[in-house]
Amino acid sequence: MKDEQVLDLLKSLRHEWLNRLQLVRSYSAMGDEAAVESICSMYREQASREGRLSLIGLPKTALALQRADWTGLTVEYDVIEIPKQIEDSRLASILEAAFDMIEVGNGEVSVTFHEGVTIEIYRDLLDMSRLKDLVTPMEIESQTEHECVIEIESLPVEEEK
Repeated sequence: MKDEQVLDLLKSLRHEWLNRLQLVRSYSAMGDEAAVESICSMYREQASREGRLSLIGLPKTALALQRADWTGLTVEYDVIEIPKQIEDSRLASILEAAFDMIEVGNGEVSVTFHEGVTIEIYRDLLDMSRLKDLVTPMEIESQTEHECVIEIESLPVEEEK
């Protein structure tokens, strides 16, 4: 990621956090403690999810997911297990292509980290050409005109002798 992109991301983060603080202050000023608690709980969960993402050892992938999430794309991710032997640059490229696919229209990308990685892309009409050179046919678990599920398996970890 280039310096300008990092600065743009930080600018977006700062702006979003100021918006969040304003929202909390507004509900607090109205005396709506239930709304304040609900919003704070949602923000805590997001921060916890981002923390788990930063611990998976895939910095380019984590940065791509957080950037997409913070810049308004519909992106969901969950870390169930830390995947082993996943190529960070390749996975980040696949995710960037998926984000490009949904950025043009209504769509969503969902990523689950487990023993491997599952990427689900939903959109009114999918154009798979962006992923053509990034994923193998064996990695495409299922595909329709509106949905694509990609399964990237962990490479076996060599045992110590």
